[in-house]
Amino acid sequence: MTLGIDLPRPAFDDPCMRTLRIFFTALLLTVSVAAFAQAQDDDPGKQIGDLRSQLDQIEKGMKDDNITDKVIDDLRGQAGDVVGKAQKVSSALSPNRDAAKARLDQLGPAPATGTKEAPELAATRKDAQKAFDAVDAQIKQADGITLEAQQTTSQLADLRRIRFQQFLSRRTASPFSRPFWSEPAKAFPRDSANLSDFTTGVKTDLARSWTDGNRIALIVCALFGVLLMTGVRFYLEQRARHLTANRMPPGRLRRSALILGITLTSALTTGLGTQLLYLGLNWNETFSDDTDAMAKALVRIIFFGAFIAGLGRALISAKRPSWRLPAISDETALSLRRFPMLFSLAVVLFYFLKELNRTIGTSLAATVMTSSLQALVLTTLTAVGLVRLSRSHHVVDEDGDPPAPRPIWASLFIAAAWIAIVASWIGLLTGFVAFASFMAGQVVWTVIVLSATYLAMRLVDDLFETLLSEKGPMSARAQAIFGTHPRLLDQAGVLLSGIVRLALFMFGLVAVISGFGADASDILTLGTKLQTLKIYNFEFKPDQILTAIGLFFLGLLAVRVIKNWLSEQYLPRTNLDPGMRSSLTTLLGYVGVVIVVAIALLAMGLSVQNVAWVASALSVGIGFGLQAIVSNFISGLILLAERPVKVGDWVVLDDAEGDIRRINVRATEIQVSDRSTIIVPNSSFITKPVRNMTMANPQGRVLIKLPMPLDTDPMEAREHMLEAMHAHKQVLETPAPSVTLDNVDRAAMTFAVTCYVGGPRDVGNVKSDLLFDIIARLRKSDIPLLRPQDLVLRGGGNMSDVVGPTADAAPKASTDDPSS
Repeated sequence: MTLGIDLPRPAFDDPCMRTLRIFFTALLLTVSVAAFAQAQDDDPGKQIGDLRSQLDQIEKGMKDDNITDKVIDDLRGQAGDVVGKAQKVSSALSPNRDAAKARLDQLGPAPATGTKEAPELAATRKDAQKAFDAVDAQIKQADGITLEAQQTTSQLADLRRIRFQQFLSRRTASPFSRPFWSEPAKAFPRDSANLSDFTTGVKTDLARSWTDGNRIALIVCALFGVLLMTGVRFYLEQRARHLTANRMPPGRLRRSALILGITLTSALTTGLGTQLLYLGLNWNETFSDDTDAMAKALVRIIFFGAFIAGLGRALISAKRPSWRLPAISDETALSLRRFPMLFSLAVVLFYFLKELNRTIGTSLAATVMTSSLQALVLTTLTAVGLVRLSRSHHVVDEDGDPPAPRPIWASLFIAAAWIAIVASWIGLLTGFVAFASFMAGQVVWTVIVLSATYLAMRLVDDLFETLLSEKGPMSARAQAIFGTHPRLLDQAGVLLSGIVRLALFMFGLVAVISGFGADASDILTLGTKLQTLKIYNFEFKPDQILTAIGLFFLGLLAVRVIKNWLSEQYLPRTNLDPGMRSSLTTLLGYVGVVIVVAIALLAMGLSVQNVAWVASALSVGIGFGLQAIVSNFISGLILLAERPVKVGDWVVLDDAEGDIRRINVRATEIQVSDRSTIIVPNSSFITKPVRNMTMANPQGRVLIKLPMPLDTDPMEAREHMLEAMHAHKQVLETPAPSVTLDNVDRAAMTFAVTCYVGGPRDVGNVKSDLLFDIIARLRKSDIPLLRPQDLVLRGGGNMSDVVGPTADAAPKASTDDPSS
């Protein structure tokens, strides 16, 4: 039954529903297309086909005769992506192949010929075998693409290395030869015409920028750019100083944060101001391709130059010594204050000339002239800076003390910089201009990377020290919330700082190596042209020898840095005593040296069997000639492991008595009372009796034996002796001082005065002070000390002359050797 009444529909019902239907239909189609595309993308066959096409394109591009270094690097990156994707496809298909193989194993092998089998079982086995073959074929294709892509990557690396070596070994005319100067003069008209054409094009583009409706945009961008590089920069630096001085907790973090703020402010304001000027000039994209490329390159290099200038100015801090992070004197900072700007201007100028030569196509002679000038200017600036820096190392401070020794890494870098500078000068004079320019650029690039890495490391150190220090603001909060001991928090901060510093060091090392073009091994491969050295059955290749030497010295440097970090930063924040800390760092040094030597030997091509063969051949010589050295070395390891004696102990060994200052690999240094040092072989501590005065109980005992006449009141004398010991500040209350009557004979009574002090090293001084005080107290109380005996000779019943001092002439109180 239905009612005959039709309800009216809203006027908007039909259009609204229609719109909703269209929306949901479009959404459904979009989802379906996306799902289908995803399904297509997930198809292993399609993925393998795409990877094959990409790899073919890479191999085709590699065979181009006009290929550049940048294209080679891009192709290497694409080949690496193909390797990763192909391995991913192979890994994704492996479970399917394993499942198909399990299915085949479950069905079992086909029956022998003549044996009947159910048709369904045979069909199932056939389908399973077909599925397994299909998946296995796809996996083999993916693995084949992976292998081929890896080989292509290796070929591209070899191509890049060959081009790099050819670039370094390219030789031109020497500056002392006539062609070096005559060829640029011959090519000057053509180069001048090219430069004139390019300058005319730039002027035309600038005129179009001013006339084609860009005036307002150009004026606004130029004003904002200039304001950003001047007023805004000055304001931001002032705000950075104010914030670090008033808002940050006291400590070294203020300095490092301020240096970072000044560096970033200088780079960002100058770089963004230059970018605004470029946007104003090219507001309507009126620049031609060459002008636009040169303008973009100029913006990039000005940005980088501003970073160089800001970083150097902030680190040197010539006018504000309290902000300075490096340990250099004020005179050195003042002498180096102009070098950051000079380096920045030189880098900007020569990079601009390089881009200009590439853009206008200058002659080879002009390019060689520019490269020679670049090498000369950059190396000269670096050499002058190193000379001024080295002068500060020989200047004593205001107190007359010599300057602190440089860190080993700084000394190594300065030596390497001088070697690179001299190599660049030799290459320039002999006509290897490309090599000279390359070495000069590498020196400057390494200085920039090291400066930035140094600032980052100091910032990380100061940040963790402020946040996680035992006395920092986070210490009390962490202890209240987590119940963490402040010392444990301090140790965690040092560990985190070390980990981050290691990551920064690795990043800086990669950045330095990247400046060498393809790889750091490119330079080492230059030694492969030398003849291989063969000794008996061993072949020593020059590149392997160079690699081993480099790894050896880098490993020793790493061991040295880790030992310094442990001994100076981490271990002092633990509960370990100084002797244990010294033992740990020494053991780590031994283990590190052994590992470094093993790595160097393996890098040189010596296998474990070869090393064992050499060791067995030399075992007789080691057994007889180096027996004592090996014995002392093993004894040193036992001393560091068992620690019967440690650094800081006071020991007695034969005639040597003093403090252990150092336990070395062969001998131990003992400092005796006259401040001289006795070198004792380590084996003596193992084979001879050693008295360790501070091993179990670090307290020292003072023992004084004081003979006195028989008629002395022992109780009164005892009170004076106890008062003298209680009055001395270094005498301990526990164990309590004591005075005992040690002996009574016909001549005297002997008192034994005993007390304890904080350490055996204080016994001598305290004993002397107590003797002075006790004698003074006894004489003040008219208590005589034992005096020398009178010798009386009697003969014939008559009194003879008295030999020796008479009773009246004898002193009232005297003493024998009180310490005997």
